[in-house]
Amino acid sequence: MKILMLTWEYPPRVVGGISRVVYDLSKTLLKDGHDVTVITYRDGDSPHFEDDKGVKVYRVDNYMINPNNFIDWVMQMNFNMLAKANEIIAEQGTFDVIHAHDWLVTYSAKTLKNSYNIPIVSTIHATEAGRNSGIHDEQQRYINDTEWMLTYESAEVIVNSNYMKSELQRLFGLPYEKINVVPNGVNMNLFNGIERDYDFRRRYAMDNEKIILFMGRLVYEKGIQHLISAMPKILAGYQDSKLIICGKGGMLDELKQQVNAMGIGNKVYFAGYMGGKDVQKMYKAADVAVFPSTYEPFRNCSIRSHVK
Repeated sequence: MKILMLTWEYPPRVVGGISRVVYDLSKTLLKDGHDVTVITYRDGDSPHFEDDKGVKVYRVDNYMINPNNFIDWVMQMNFNMLAKANEIIAEQGTFDVIHAHDWLVTYSAKTLKNSYNIPIVSTIHATEAGRNSGIHDEQQRYINDTEWMLTYESAEVIVNSNYMKSELQRLFGLPYEKINVVPNGVNMNLFNGIERDYDFRRRYAMDNEKIILFMGRLVYEKGIQHLISAMPKILAGYQDSKLIICGKGGMLDELKQQVNAMGIGNKVYFAGYMGGKDVQKMYKAADVAVFPSTYEPFRNCSIRSHVK
């Protein structure tokens, strides 16, 4: 099949989990004999076109017009994705299916579907209602309604857990048979051959300190604020504990202020975003990894620990 992936993030642009899912999925579909084209947003100095080991990746810029808000920015990105898709189809022929990842690419996917009669398969990685424990303002309502429209326009909808399947049925009234549960794949060989690197570990903690690790986006639904709040109680029982927070996100300054206000700056270290082998090294360096999410779409997927 000729598959067109629409996503607002693809490596090296990593905003959340979508980037890695689309990357691994594209590579696996390619191995299975499919032709995979990705259209995504261009970040920094990434190339406008890249043959990523067989996956054709097209990156679009946004207009040189400052949008009024995030919704306008998303719409401008969709216009550019649509223009690039039209260009590709004119040169290389049409696609068998459009795979749209989350609400951010809804309008380009819907327009391409109607223009070329190409079916949409959508993956809903998370919902606006789930992230915010409900819908509380007009922007959230807009995103929620756009999510509904994407699922309505899709021939099939993919989620990564039974929990998410129930959530989409509750929020959008989707037919049970339209939603397919496909858990995120895990590369069980990712940590093979990687030993604890003590020089790497000493960048973040002393040898006698036990590392409590959080790795993820610094956003409310990941629950880091609750983990920080628990640190005094943890330190009362385990004085040598140290919390290492790996990631980036909009709550960074707020979380740092929380740490400083609590007077535990020497026991909490913000390590920033980690990628590549540093991720494996950090998990090997940690004594325990904690995931305090208040909302997690794949909450009922199996988790295996690689921490030793």
